[in-house]
Amino acid sequence: MIETFEEYISERYKNLEKDFLEKTSAHLSKNFSEMRKFCIGEWRKAISEAAACQGEKLCSYMSISLLNTSILKNFPQFQIDFYDEEWVYGESFSRNRMSADFLFKHWQDFIFDAQDESFYFRGNFGKVEIQSLFFGTADKLAFMLACFAKYFAFQLEIYDEFDELKKAENFYITCGTYLDWQNRVFAKLPEIDLLNPADNEQTNFREIRNKIFRGKSFHDIDMRSCFFTDCLFQNFAFENVSLIDARFLRCRFVSTNFINSKSAGCNFFECSFKDCTFQNCTSNPADVVEDNNEYFAPMTIYHCYLLNCRDVDCDFEQIKLLDIFEKK
Repeated sequence: MIETFEEYISERYKNLEKDFLEKTSAHLSKNFSEMRKFCIGEWRKAISEAAACQGEKLCSYMSISLLNTSILKNFPQFQIDFYDEEWVYGESFSRNRMSADFLFKHWQDFIFDAQDESFYFRGNFGKVEIQSLFFGTADKLAFMLACFAKYFAFQLEIYDEFDELKKAENFYITCGTYLDWQNRVFAKLPEIDLLNPADNEQTNFREIRNKIFRGKSFHDIDMRSCFFTDCLFQNFAFENVSLIDARFLRCRFVSTNFINSKSAGCNFFECSFKDCTFQNCTSNPADVVEDNNEYFAPMTIYHCYLLNCRDVDCDFEQIKLLDIFEKK
């Protein structure tokens, strides 16, 4: 029997929480398509309402926040807030709600097991102390949605509602908890010169279209969640760069070297690679972030053409190859 609250946390609660989060992550992975469809549908409705009432305001943030009070009422919800350029927490110009039930499939079993009195002495602590731990676990659920949402939030761009929303020069979609932390899952930012960024300029979440990169390199740069479309990379190098969750669409790579690059969650779609080398690169999430709770999709190379390419000392164990045309 567990005697102290500290022992309960280390010997029981942490293990129950870990099992709960793993089950939830597996459930979301298995039902990813349904979750994506539901979230996109709810977000489109919220965006449409925000666009209709924003007037002359420009939207800087769309914030998706898990509400702790809704969990206490056994009716878990996300609140969707839209903030203008003079953003102050709690003062959104449009607000909506959406169900969070899809995150809580295993929640009731988890809290039942966590409060099972056969494992601890009731005289030393009780359900009130245990319930105080639930909000920390709920935080991790919100973080889990943020990890999954980064793989479909960008799809909002194809819908008319998104175009109708008047956005500031820097526009972000974030996910987290209300009046607390928020993780960025999408951004619409001005174009910059990634080869010569200004000091301290944000280089992730950038969109690059129809560019030719020849005879140069990206070196020691964070390009997490960048989106490259119809670009040519020739006699080029990606060296010591983060390509985590980056997307490449219809890009061509000729005599391009990827050296010491990190690419968990990176996606190449309808790209071509000729005479390219991957050296000391990794797509293993354990090698790219310290937080083991962060979810990454596998690095994916889909419907691409590879000619005379090679890898040297790379960890590409967690990589998905689909409809690849490869020649040596």
